[in-house]
Amino acid sequence: MPPTFRALHLFLFPSFVYLDPGAPGDPIHRWLHRAAPPRRRTARKGGCPVVAAHQETEKAAAGAPLILWPPCPTTCSSTQSSLVFSDAGDVARCAAVCRRWGRIVAAREAAILRALPPPDRFLPHLALGFFHGGQHDLSSTRRRQLAAQAQTDPCFVPTPSASVLLGSPFPGLPEGGDGGGLFHYARPVASRGGRVVFELRRKTRADGVALSVCNPMTGDVALVPPLAGDDFPGHDYMCAVLTADDLDNDAQQGSSFFSLVLVYNRRSFTALRCYTSDDAGGGGGWGPEFRKPGTQISGHVLQRLGPAVVLRGVVYWPIMVAAALAVRLDGGAAAAVMDVHVVPYTIRDTLPDWRLLGTTPDGRLSYVSAGLMGGELLSFGVETLDVSAAAGAEWERGETSVLTQLTVPMLSKFELKMRWLGEKSGTLFFTIGEGCSTSGAFAVNLATGSVDKLADGVECNSWRSLYGYEMDPTALLASIAARFN
Repeated sequence: MPPTFRALHLFLFPSFVYLDPGAPGDPIHRWLHRAAPPRRRTARKGGCPVVAAHQETEKAAAGAPLILWPPCPTTCSSTQSSLVFSDAGDVARCAAVCRRWGRIVAAREAAILRALPPPDRFLPHLALGFFHGGQHDLSSTRRRQLAAQAQTDPCFVPTPSASVLLGSPFPGLPEGGDGGGLFHYARPVASRGGRVVFELRRKTRADGVALSVCNPMTGDVALVPPLAGDDFPGHDYMCAVLTADDLDNDAQQGSSFFSLVLVYNRRSFTALRCYTSDDAGGGGGWGPEFRKPGTQISGHVLQRLGPAVVLRGVVYWPIMVAAALAVRLDGGAAAAVMDVHVVPYTIRDTLPDWRLLGTTPDGRLSYVSAGLMGGELLSFGVETLDVSAAAGAEWERGETSVLTQLTVPMLSKFELKMRWLGEKSGTLFFTIGEGCSTSGAFAVNLATGSVDKLADGVECNSWRSLYGYEMDPTALLASIAARFN
């Protein structure tokens, strides 16, 4: 194998393992340059560059060959796929350089996805970027008056790895049936599991809320019945989206199933309402309004709740400086809220823009807060909580990521907003205004510590409705299938 291709192979397929037939199932990680050159083979036009290479080394026991899987895509079984690929990203990288693998992924997309092992770590490549809905540096009243005129189409800012993984520019929002005007003046209000929820708007202000759930990778768009009249929740609300994987349900839910949860204020109390899609088995639709127990959430706090995370069917919002709001659904087609309670934090009195909730690959709730290490280095600390444990479980302090690339002068007015945290990728999107060595929009992966600057300028900190987009594995393989079909 030529050295150039050998290096490219290691870059594209870092998760490949070399199996010793003398010890089945025991992975032996070896560098290719330590093995003897493979036997010469005549290359066929259109052949697979990933072939079964029988390699012999001086230290191989009894001359047992080392086999590089997969030997041939047409004969690769689901069991072999689970041994070779650690996640859908490995499948995508393989299909990107091999036409035969691309065709087999297109034909056996569902089987390959089922065979992949559950992720035991964050998958940074799933974070493709973020959507935002423009600036909000106007006053609240003035902003509402000029919302229709000032609001442009939603903007998408990609990560550097997005086009590399997909092999083409990000597809963006699909066109609506009216010639592409469906998302004009829209703003993102939630994003999870490969789906983005947009509030659809018109040039004239409407007395109602119309939502659309979109999967930018597959082009699927679902229009949600609007809430108007007595059902109108107002324009200051928070939204969360759940998928079939989030809810334990009768297997009637397909991959297109989704559910929405809204939190909003009435005159004297805070209300919640749930929507389920039509494929939930019972026709779908909006459920009854649920009154939150206890005191009403103030309008100021409600506007700054931040994005929600979902863990074991429970939706969590960082609603207070001392506790999170937890909302449990019934998990069925009734679209009803079952229970509402609070989860106290260990770290209190953190600024609303300086903390977010997230999840860990092992199924724990995480609390991420910003700080200044040594008074001048931006850092992000992580605490985790096992929500499945018995009552009285305590938060455990995790690792702290220190960003040496970003320094804050002493006694300066530092403007920071933590915007969105990917549940599967571990990627945190945040913006910085004045008071730092640089300003703009950034992405940091809490697992690897890598930092990317996605946009430049102080105005990034005034962007409103900023939600990251995290591709789900199903959409990743579907994009490969569409490329080869």
